[in-house]
Amino acid sequence: MVVRVLIAGFASFVAGLSYLTGLAQLMTGLLLGFGAFCSFFFGILFFLPIDAERLFFPVYDKVPAWPYFLIGLILTGMTLALFLVKVKPAEGEQVSSVHFKYLLGGIGGYLTSLFLSSVYWFPSDAKKLTADASSLTMEVLIGTGLFLLGVSISCYLFYRASKGSSDRHPDLMRRFVLGLFAFFQFDKLPVLVAYLLIYSPETQISFPNIAALALASYIPVGIFLLKTTWDTTKER
Repeated sequence: MVVRVLIAGFASFVAGLSYLTGLAQLMTGLLLGFGAFCSFFFGILFFLPIDAERLFFPVYDKVPAWPYFLIGLILTGMTLALFLVKVKPAEGEQVSSVHFKYLLGGIGGYLTSLFLSSVYWFPSDAKKLTADASSLTMEVLIGTGLFLLGVSISCYLFYRASKGSSDRHPDLMRRFVLGLFAFFQFDKLPVLVAYLLIYSPETQISFPNIAALALASYIPVGIFLLKTTWDTTKER
């Protein structure tokens, strides 16, 4: 467990440092590529036959795999656009306290949407025993909708925070916001939520259809990463 924590901490440090040192395009490509890989992986998982005895990611329900493949294609398109589309550096705004308020709002919104949604995702054991399957599904759907909305709003706030700049450091807030976003692994939360909704070996209660909606929150995350990276002053 300690080794896993150290590995995760080191990965977060490297990702954040890469953005701070100016490797925004490379790091964004890796993050978007990771999201695309996970989407295709989940799609292949549901494309295979149902096998509850499978040692690796058992599947309990047969659901359409195309939503996962579609998300993977969208993220793949973003990754290709990142390196192929030529854009001009965007004009920045003089950095002020407003940009830091946007940053705090983005962090707070991201965490609030995660913890508020978890109330619907993980009901108590007593509620699981008394509630029927349709009620549980509706609660999980509500929680996932809140998560998707919260992530989208938070990414917009992060983008507004990234527009702060100065004459000496045009990409001051862009590097800082991207580095902070990667350091806290905010880009991985959609994949984590989808994983939790798909894989439940203890209870064998999963919501793979809703997991695709949760994974779709990687799209606003990808748009934020793509747009902010495009806005950097480095000529491409």
